[in-house]
Amino acid sequence: MARRIPIIKLRGNLIVSIQIELSDDLVAELKENIAQDSQQRDVFGLVIEVSGVDTFDSYIASSVREIAKIARCMGVMTVLAGLDAAMAITLVEMGMDLEGVETTLNLESALDILEELAREREATDALIEEMLIEELEEAS
Repeated sequence: MARRIPIIKLRGNLIVSIQIELSDDLVAELKENIAQDSQQRDVFGLVIEVSGVDTFDSYIASSVREIAKIARCMGVMTVLAGLDAAMAITLVEMGMDLEGVETTLNLESALDILEELAREREATDALIEEMLIEELEEAS
């Protein structure tokens, strides 16, 4: 079955551009597809690009938050790109919190953020590995 919302892999990240109104079925399909792609395609980040969305309401916000939580469980960081001023104001006025989701104005900035986060994760992993090796050597 063809995907109704395509998911593209670029620079080690999944990119989802939402250009249509989200229904319960579409959100469920998107969640499943992102979880599968995160597992099968060896990715670090997920960009959800929403500049094509006319109205960013509480349903879309909670769907994005749920998708980000699923991605985080798969070890994938999420960035929301393409919010305009009206969307941002609406989110704040509704009291919506996109906890765990970085936000940025455009796709390029989202990819930059994910590259920086990936570098930080690699540096942390290298430091932990170095500390473990030192502990093992001391214990020997």
